Amino acid sequence: MREIIIIKLAFSVFTTRPAVHSQQGISILKCMHNLFFVDYIGLSLYLALATATLIIWIVYIALHTKGVLTLKDLILPSIAEIPMSAEIALILLHPLFWILSLGICSLFLVSLLFTTQQQLIAYDWLMFAFSLIIFFALFDPFTVWLLEGRLREPLRFIMGSMSYGVLCALAAFFINSFLGIWLNEFIDPTLGAIVLLSLVPFLEEILKMVGVVAFTGHRLFRGPLDGLLIGFSIGAGFALTENLFYIITKIPAYSLDLLIFRALYNTIAHGAFTAIGGAVLGKIKVNFGSMSLLLVSTAVFIAALVHTAFNILAIVDIVGVKSLVLNYYIFSPLLVIALIIVVVYLIYYSKKSARASEVIEKKTENSSMQKE
Repeated sequence: MREIIIIKLAFSVFTTRPAVHSQQGISILKCMHNLFFVDYIGLSLYLALATATLIIWIVYIALHTKGVLTLKDLILPSIAEIPMSAEIALILLHPLFWILSLGICSLFLVSLLFTTQQQLIAYDWLMFAFSLIIFFALFDPFTVWLLEGRLREPLRFIMGSMSYGVLCALAAFFINSFLGIWLNEFIDPTLGAIVLLSLVPFLEEILKMVGVVAFTGHRLFRGPLDGLLIGFSIGAGFALTENLFYIITKIPAYSLDLLIFRALYNTIAHGAFTAIGGAVLGKIKVNFGSMSLLLVSTAVFIAALVHTAFNILAIVDIVGVKSLVLNYYIFSPLLVIALIIVVVYLIYYSKKSARASEVIEKKTENSSMQKE
């Protein structure tokens, strides 16, 4: 009987109209409280435990991974005799950069909390929402990392990439805000909104892809598989900051369906946008050996195009639900599912190409040894 109630609760989250978002969310969570005898704070503690378990599991796997160092150089990376082209990547991979990035983001979010009317803040809801968003922001890139198998990169690549993505989201927030104010001053507000919506995906993907380009200078960046993981991690870091911002400023308390949409779908989407562009950059490096502005622009354009498609479908979903044409969001979640399939295929294709390259290298080495 309890299982049937849980299934009905889960289904109702995705079939609720915006007009009853908050009330439905409160009812659902009261039922969850009765079923599991926990409140928001209890759920937050469970999510914190799950996140800690995930980190311990990843560290354990990293310790038992053969080949490229994955944990030994996590905190104390070697920086001796590094070529000039890799210096920016080393900055992004350094633990001090991670601390700086997360510190800046924390100060920004805390300032938002203090500027929000304190009586309107539901702290139990906020604690739960933060826990869920952080969990998926870590779970998604680590899942991609695990899918790469023995070809996976050092663990610090995820940390450095996510830290860069966090800063990207802050930079995008200020750039988009300034651009929106400027457009409203000089052109019609409606036209300004359309122009801003058209430019935002390109601005955000340019910022994120700059990070991927920076990582290509590192000696361990070998091809599409590396670009895919770095791009996905940057996107996850970007989504982490963006989702926390939306929870504090825009999403009503106890809107469980909107929280799940942001924490789950939005994180995967942002990761996939940049992962696709990162895989293209990795392929460019393998084929051409260097990065030209034209080739990099191609990767950025592909990522921004997918990003634009997601935004358009999200708007269609919102308008459809508000006008009662649709009962729930359908188009943007379907695109996210398609993006998951594309990312999994790119991982499979990149692993296959990497293994083929290894076979060719071994054959070349053996033939050279036989000639000697």
